[in-house]
Amino acid sequence: MRRWSTHLTALNLVTLIALFVAGPIWSQTGVADSTSTDLRTKEQRLYDIKLRRASWEVEQRRLEMTNKETEYDAISALYEEKIETLDRLNQARRAFQTAEMRFQEAHFEKERTRLEFLRDATHVAIIEARKYRTLDGRRQVDIVLRNASQLDQAMSLNPERDEAAVRPLLEIQGLKVSLANVFGTIIAEPYEQLIETLPLGNQTKLTFRLLDDDDELRVNLKFIDEYEESRQIVLRRESTQDLPTVNSVQFSQEGNLNERIRYDLILERLAEDEKTFRLALVNLPREITPAFIDPSTNASLTQVKFSEQVTRQQLELELQIPEKLSRHYVDQTLEFYVFVTDTDGFKRIGELNRTHGSEPIPLEEVLTIPGSKELFELVPRGRGALETIIANRYQEIRTGEQVSVRVDLYNTGTLEVLDAHLVLTPPLGWTWSSQPDTIDRILPTEKEPVNITLTPPEDIGVSEYDVRIEAVGYEGEERIEAQEKDITIRVEERADVIRNALIIGAVIALVIGVAVGSIKVSRR
Repeated sequence: MRRWSTHLTALNLVTLIALFVAGPIWSQTGVADSTSTDLRTKEQRLYDIKLRRASWEVEQRRLEMTNKETEYDAISALYEEKIETLDRLNQARRAFQTAEMRFQEAHFEKERTRLEFLRDATHVAIIEARKYRTLDGRRQVDIVLRNASQLDQAMSLNPERDEAAVRPLLEIQGLKVSLANVFGTIIAEPYEQLIETLPLGNQTKLTFRLLDDDDELRVNLKFIDEYEESRQIVLRRESTQDLPTVNSVQFSQEGNLNERIRYDLILERLAEDEKTFRLALVNLPREITPAFIDPSTNASLTQVKFSEQVTRQQLELELQIPEKLSRHYVDQTLEFYVFVTDTDGFKRIGELNRTHGSEPIPLEEVLTIPGSKELFELVPRGRGALETIIANRYQEIRTGEQVSVRVDLYNTGTLEVLDAHLVLTPPLGWTWSSQPDTIDRILPTEKEPVNITLTPPEDIGVSEYDVRIEAVGYEGEERIEAQEKDITIRVEERADVIRNALIIGAVIALVIGVAVGSIKVSRR
């Protein structure tokens, strides 16, 4: 027992000596810091205090672990001499293991604190963010990022290391970058880009394609330790060319003759100076009347102006298709170009139009026109329409007589109507025929007569009868029908010829007798 007590006394003495030695070291450091001039920032001093506290915790846990280890060794020796019990030995072992684990936790916490301070010293600066449109019409964004971490702050956290040893600690690895709108939705492709490594002071450029046009974005940064940052920025607008771009969603349309067709136009110029441009059309048939319309004011425009504030304009191209468009344009795909150009380009278009007249300008010459262009398509659709014209829609006949009716088939459409014929719905027992039976072709605005003969049955009664008449034709495979019309036929009884002749003869004889009698009376 005396040996065990002597061993513990020696252990306590070692502990006191260690505390005595450590105490002056921390005391001297504190005095030095308090008496010397400190030029560090408030954050650097706060980091230093936290780091010292973590270091003190490590040393305290190390000292505790050393004590428990010495105590365990002493009890282990006494146990071998059968002075201490097994329970006491196990208790000392568990105490040593607990102290060792606490020392490892304190050491881990110190390293974590150091890494947190290094992360605070780590900074990614957004040097440049510009939006532009490529020659093929794609909207793109270039983001330039620089590793602008604070080397001085990292050096103050690692006073025992030189600059060459600290710089690798500030190297950024595994940084993920994405672009989102102000609501947090990813609007750029690729949806996420990875920067594998970015040394201190270096910069890199990332290129994204914008899926949704917006000037205000969020740059999302996700570091390898899952720490995330979001920076809200306004993109600087630039352009790879001085001229605006022109696009349309409804670039290909169909329209009937004598109708107005409208195309949407989106004009955009990503530049910061003010400039005016001309609007022009190339290869549109002269019979079709065009107009560039401002949908907000319904004003007709020939020029557009862009400035730093006005970088995007929405217009409409209105085309008036005439009713009597040349036949070789109808149902054909007409290709033409919308140009946004400057004065020189507008003069070039005028020269080409005077050279080629009504003929389309060849593509190789269209490509020589300076400016932005967009190809459009128009398919003028004609239509065939029939109308039946009946001069007399009420007729009277006697029993046993036929009815003759003239019907004019009038093409009120813009395309010829083929195989036009009449379809009649007569009363029960009636028969009919038409001459001609079928008209092969009726041109627009032309009339073709058809004579109809209606024959009532022999036993027809005296009454009024309705006959329905309609016309049918074809425009290609499309069936064209005219509006139905009715004619009314009144049938009266046939008069008795002999009786009528006797009555007429009697009347004549009576007249003659009266005349003769008058003459005789006058002679007397």
